[in-house]
Amino acid sequence: MARVTLQLKLKTNDLINGRYTVLKKLGEGGCGSVYRCKPLKAVKGSESEVAVKMLENASDLARFKREKKVLGSIRHQHVVKLLDHGQHERHPYLVLEYMEGGSVRDLMDKEGRLSPEDAAWVLVQAVRGLRASRTVHRDMKPENLLVGRGIAKNGTLKLTVDDIKKGSVIKVADFGLAKAHDPNTLKLTNTGQVMGTPVYMSPEQCRNTRTVTPKSDIYSLGIIYFEMIVGKPPFEANNAYDIMAMHCNDAPKYPSRLDPRVKAVLEQCLAKTPKDRYGSLYALERDLATIAGLGEPEPDRSSWAWIIILIGLLVLGALAFVLRDELMPLVSQWFEKLRR
Repeated sequence: MARVTLQLKLKTNDLINGRYTVLKKLGEGGCGSVYRCKPLKAVKGSESEVAVKMLENASDLARFKREKKVLGSIRHQHVVKLLDHGQHERHPYLVLEYMEGGSVRDLMDKEGRLSPEDAAWVLVQAVRGLRASRTVHRDMKPENLLVGRGIAKNGTLKLTVDDIKKGSVIKVADFGLAKAHDPNTLKLTNTGQVMGTPVYMSPEQCRNTRTVTPKSDIYSLGIIYFEMIVGKPPFEANNAYDIMAMHCNDAPKYPSRLDPRVKAVLEQCLAKTPKDRYGSLYALERDLATIAGLGEPEPDRSSWAWIIILIGLLVLGALAFVLRDELMPLVSQWFEKLRR
């Protein structure tokens, strides 16, 4: 399908839907442009400024609606908040919290290589956001991991790992490609179209297979972790097709002096076959938290439910064993009544 440009050009001081004053264009996202804006009236859940994502291509409407639906269902400290939505001159827009610290890409550009411990500290927060979303994101990359509270008093960008540890937070953004996770199967797209960013795509995404799971995101997180500590991604080439072929066929080249724990995490993230990767995002978070020197992560709510059920069954089994002498006559009487 050809891309249909809706021809909307916003400039500084323009008003969006009579509610948001444009301060600056921040960039272009997966399905539209993003503007830093000041609300004319306070918006619940925001600071003094917000980020407005404006749809500019009609062909991206489905992706835009998907992001609205996903973000509208999530409230988590490591997921960017959806504050409002509407239309401006027939262009749908989303109002998101403004993340003043930029992205993890900015962090990597400023700091260069990070220590494995600092990189793990950053990624733990990203994993927590993904777990809370209960989706397969399908486009995990440093640009989609945003940093809040990172501006110094003089207005310059203050973005270091130490700053993040002192109060800034990493949040997952851009759920335009996300799909609700069905543990049995998940279609990639109706047409089998490849989706994602080639440098960070899993082999199964590159092969255009029709199923993806959270293990695809785990692979992408492994690529990000590798890039943060090595200084470049494991697979680079002059075009997207060669990069995708490397994801499918080539083994990453790890630095010779690499902490065995870190290498083990990378190998389990970057396995070519999904079944050889981490079994869950929780398992990945646990190992990253260990490297970062953090505590044990909380299991998913569903995991807690199974634990409670198991404990209940064990208690019932123990009671049945203890009371077997009293229960057996009652059971015999019940069967006798059934025979009558």
